[in-house]
Amino acid sequence: MDAPFEPARFDAEVAHYVAARTQYAPDLINWIAHDTQTLGRCVLDLGCGPGFIAHAIAPMAADVLGLDPSPNMIAAARVKAAPNTRFEVGSSEELSKVDAPVQLVTIGRAFHWMNRPQTLRDLDVLVARNGAIALLNDGPTDIPTNTWWKEVNAVAKSFAVIDAFNAHRMSHNWVPHEEVLFASAFSKMRSVSVYKTHQWTFERLIQHTLSRSATTEALIGDRLAEMEAKTRDVLRPYGPGPWTTLNRHTALIAQRPV
Repeated sequence: MDAPFEPARFDAEVAHYVAARTQYAPDLINWIAHDTQTLGRCVLDLGCGPGFIAHAIAPMAADVLGLDPSPNMIAAARVKAAPNTRFEVGSSEELSKVDAPVQLVTIGRAFHWMNRPQTLRDLDVLVARNGAIALLNDGPTDIPTNTWWKEVNAVAKSFAVIDAFNAHRMSHNWVPHEEVLFASAFSKMRSVSVYKTHQWTFERLIQHTLSRSATTEALIGDRLAEMEAKTRDVLRPYGPGPWTTLNRHTALIAQRPV
């Protein structure tokens, strides 16, 4: 089951996304650029959102093209665009705006929204022979220091509106990214992790919840005050804040076999 193509899925959540989502560890971006021989070459940031990855890798690349189906995300990305970075409304559904070859395709927290097998087939035509695809993600680690986060996250999940696709993603029927990559032209894989701390105010925590597809402001509606109150309740034993998480930032690198 693929996610339904909804270009405006995150249009109303851009401000929350920019304010609250974690940006990837600089050491991770630096490692990706060097490991994939991207220095001074072209990058495609697919599903770029507000441009977190594109902005970070631009100083090391020749040119960076960021594509996202959300016009509001593209507008946010353009605010800080470097001279060698271009942002356009577009998606994995149609890649005609991409000039081949690209050395690196980055996809941060977005691959699950795509028709993954078809996207990989289309990228096979665009990625240089020694090029790579990098799937980036991050999240709090499973350690006692992050217990408070688990409790806040449990509150957020209790208010979530789970559609058919998100239910599929949480089920045993969901095919992991690694399996999809292994069945594609990009079957040679390796990964790296970098750990970084992040600080959270109460306002940022609420915005983070509202930036998620299942807990948008529109979906929560008049339950927002109740969600905020329950979040305050679970945070009370952990002090007045700000609160800290230790996050694991990961990159799964996929290339063609030699």
